[in-house]
Amino acid sequence: MRRLDEIFDLRYGTNLELNSLTKVKAPSGVNFVSRAMGNNGVTSRVLATEPFGIPGEITVALSGNGVLSSFVQPEPFVTGFHVMILKAKDPNMSTVEKLWWCRCIWQNRHRFSYGRQANRTLGSLLMPDAPPAWVSEMKIPTHEGLARAIEPSVSLSPVSGWGRFSIDELFSVKKGKRVTKAQRAPGETRFIGASEKNHGITDMCDLEPLFDPHCLTVPYNGSVGFASYQDKPFFASDDVQVLIPRSEVSRWTLLFVATLIRFERSRFSYGYKWNMARMKKTTVRLPITTEGLPDWSYMESVMRGLPFSAAVASRIGDVRTPEEERIASLAI
Repeated sequence: MRRLDEIFDLRYGTNLELNSLTKVKAPSGVNFVSRAMGNNGVTSRVLATEPFGIPGEITVALSGNGVLSSFVQPEPFVTGFHVMILKAKDPNMSTVEKLWWCRCIWQNRHRFSYGRQANRTLGSLLMPDAPPAWVSEMKIPTHEGLARAIEPSVSLSPVSGWGRFSIDELFSVKKGKRVTKAQRAPGETRFIGASEKNHGITDMCDLEPLFDPHCLTVPYNGSVGFASYQDKPFFASDDVQVLIPRSEVSRWTLLFVATLIRFERSRFSYGYKWNMARMKKTTVRLPITTEGLPDWSYMESVMRGLPFSAAVASRIGDVRTPEEERIASLAI
């Protein structure tokens, strides 16, 4: 094991206040990096004077909800309060390696809280001696590559029109199981809760999976109606309904249906919950065949023709067709 300050030179960021800076639009100005967890920590574009952070340096949030959120910055930047900047001691360290070190730093976030910030102790964090061999073999997908569609785009105008189908016709609806945080510990099973973020995955637990992959999860508490596709075995809380398809359909088709289920969420609230009985009776509009049945093939074609369908096809663990393999190779 090595200390983090043996791998990187650490320095405090510029500690600027966003409300005292002039916000601008790209390409003017530089990125303003705060303690945010998303968008590489970038919350605005501002006019600022030097010193700037250098492209390729890593920013680490030292406190807040996103403590130890770590990002490789691709452009010059300035920072807000409680952000540390890390510069690799090895000038030849690749971006892929830096991303791997970012993940290692993030894995230590449980050591810190509002009462214990990371500003004085960040450099003493113990890291692995070196990245594993597979890191050097990884390639970073380009935006242009991932934005590709697997197939030509298809107009959302089915020849035979649209029909309404109850969720109970399309899916077997199951309920998750109630457990408290005290009843579970960190582990390798996805725990699906009432969240709209990260496909509903709120943490990884030690419980045995309740459900197999290739289904939809729909919260009826919290983030009501945010249907998500699940591609790994998981445990669902009792705030979640699990929709298991009654017929053989592809993941592309389930993603299509998940979008339409989300359109129904506005009909329900805390005073009128989307419980199992109501969910089974809820109808969704789907493209139909000439026989009046759901046109699963057409739905899949629509999804495969959308921009960024290459990003879906390139997910690790997905079973790809030869064409998906070709597109995934072009995403690099």
